[in-house]
Amino acid sequence: MIRRAAGGALRRLGLRSRTAAWVVAEPSPRRPKPVDFKLFGIIGAWTEEDVIAATVANAFAQGCERVLLVDNNSADDTVGEAVRAGAELAESFATEKYDEGLRLEIMNRVVQEASAQDGSDHIWWMWLDADEFPHGPGGETVREYLAHLDRRFRIVGARFINHFPDRTPAYVPGFHPLDFQPLGEEHLLGCRLHHRKHPLQRFDRAGRPIICDRGFHRASSLEQPLREPEQAIYLHHFPYREPEVTRRRLALLCATDETGRKRVVEGDDAADGMVPRFETLDAVYRGEWARVRNYRGDTDFSVAQPVPWTELAPPSDWPSVRWYTEDDLDAARRAATRTVDL
Repeated sequence: MIRRAAGGALRRLGLRSRTAAWVVAEPSPRRPKPVDFKLFGIIGAWTEEDVIAATVANAFAQGCERVLLVDNNSADDTVGEAVRAGAELAESFATEKYDEGLRLEIMNRVVQEASAQDGSDHIWWMWLDADEFPHGPGGETVREYLAHLDRRFRIVGARFINHFPDRTPAYVPGFHPLDFQPLGEEHLLGCRLHHRKHPLQRFDRAGRPIICDRGFHRASSLEQPLREPEQAIYLHHFPYREPEVTRRRLALLCATDETGRKRVVEGDDAADGMVPRFETLDAVYRGEWARVRNYRGDTDFSVAQPVPWTELAPPSDWPSVRWYTEDDLDAARRAATRTVDL
């Protein structure tokens, strides 16, 4: 119902067609004509101080020149961690309940205002949740991939890999979660190429605005249809970090508080995926996949079936840049293991 209402509002504003496909995939031309552009990131966050610094660091490592944060009044030091990592707090807003519609309204406004103020003709925006880590195909950063993309493409889809913990530590703050959680499962949804999300969207000063929709799955524009290349980027999703940190955050979101209220809004398409995640958390950390309720398809929850994510992609697509050395990573693993043993 909420999605239908949002769609109706967009149609009344002239930003969504009732019949036309919102996006079409096309092969890249043999001789692409790229545009000169900047790459900015925008992150929506709520109470994720353990991972947000790494999310920001990865966005910069992927070529972002600026990273803007929209924070939903986090109950921890998410904002501080993000700013220390180089992000800019664009806006903080408070709600009693999770409100995906309001979050996207604010993030869209921030993107439009920042784009207008920057003065550049073309800005690629990378839309991220605080637990999402993108990288380009073929060992490229996102910026490197966009640099040779033809100008006709204003949106880029992502192969969405949902990751699961299978070892201790499940995560160490400050590092890329992929170095701790290689198990994953690809989630298919959305366009003809089954890109679950379309996190790259290009602002053109002389072009029609693009309005990002709920969850960054799709977008709307008077430019219809939007065009995306057949080759996607990768988007790694890490909703499970250290067990107690993850449990505390999901409890704040999904559990009933002392007043009898829950922050999650029943029936919300974004929040619906978080409730089963909370309800089967113990099974996740025990690796009892048959008991894990996992949002993999268009409509139904299903049993998780994670595999090493490298089985889902060709070797040429495995590399992704890091902002630390192997020695740093080894030392962090040893320190975390000693802490667990104590």
